[in-house]
Parts: sequence; C-alpha cells; structure tokens
Amino acid sequence: MSKFAYYTITPQPEKNPVAYIFRLFSETCGTMDCLETKAFPIRNPNNPQITYGEADLYGQLSVSALMAEVQS
Repeated sequence: MSKFAYYTITPQPEKNPVAYIFRLFSETCGTMDCLETKAFPIRNPNNPQITYGEADLYGQLSVSALMAEVQS
C-alpha cells in the first residue's frame, strides 16, 4: 500500500488576496482525501509573501508529521 501526502496553497481571491488557503491531502491506493483546510490571513498587504512563507512552512511540517506517523 502506497501513501502520498501533499499540500496546496492558493490565494483567495486570486487578485489582491486577503488570505492564503492551505489544504492538506492524503492519497492512498488512488483515493484522495482532504485532511485539513486552514486559512492564513494576510496581515501585511504590502508583503503578502511573509504569509505565504508561513503557510508553506506549515505545509512542510504537516506533511513531515503525517509521513512520520505512517512510517511508525
């Protein structure tokens, strides 16, 4: 049985975003499940990349924790 975990980060709305939406997915034997959805509001409109970086780091840590759980 193979298991994959991945995440997506999308701006909402696409033009002039006010938040980034994080979604964590798990795929097992061709079945995809959304395990978590979380909003990261943009606190500084002049530098939204800071918020994107936070969402990306959260995603990396979430996938790492999920895969560690699967391997144990």
